[in-house]
Amino acid sequence: MRKQEKTFLQARINMVDSQIHPMGVNDEVILKSFETVPREAYVPEFQRGIAYCDEDIEVAPGRYLMEASIIARLYQAAEVQEEDVALVIGSTLGYAAAVLSYLVMTVVALEQDLALTKQAQKSWDEHSNANIAGITGVMAMGHEECKPYDVIFINGAVAYVPDNIREQLAVGGRLITLIKDAGQSVAKAVLITRVSEDDYHTEELFEAGTPYLMGFEPVPEFKFA
Repeated sequence: MRKQEKTFLQARINMVDSQIHPMGVNDEVILKSFETVPREAYVPEFQRGIAYCDEDIEVAPGRYLMEASIIARLYQAAEVQEEDVALVIGSTLGYAAAVLSYLVMTVVALEQDLALTKQAQKSWDEHSNANIAGITGVMAMGHEECKPYDVIFINGAVAYVPDNIREQLAVGGRLITLIKDAGQSVAKAVLITRVSEDDYHTEELFEAGTPYLMGFEPVPEFKFA
């Protein structure tokens, strides 16, 4: 193993030990997935030196790599299972989908920027993540063709969860994301479970300063002068 590879491996171990595990993530399969996926492969090359910092990283204009501890806490809350079919909305450069691919049967990774999808696919291919299907489309629409999903992860903060995306959950399916009100700097992580065809249960989990996912920001209110 080359020196740089050893350095990044140690960085992953440190990330799990100092950032993820102390935040209450104790699922061994989840911890192993974060220790396995090379986070540095899912940022632009010039940012690889900061890939393991405990904060959101802007990897493209207005697009962010969410801090690993937040993703891990959301995946644990969703109780992801190896037989699950999962949808990642806003896959960006592919990190969250890559981690999830070790936890579930299939990942549908939706991204509306074709260049980001292509770069993510290159990284998935290089690291043998064969159970990820990269899809280019409007993120706010979700992906109807492969529904219903056991797990939906919206990869960033949202002003609200669109009904059409909630409806793509299977009964018993779980949606995880962060909801941030207009003008607020802190978002609330939520777990939304579809308990029947018409009913959903929402549980607030924790707070985080996660940026909005593009296209899910608050709609400006029109005010008369």
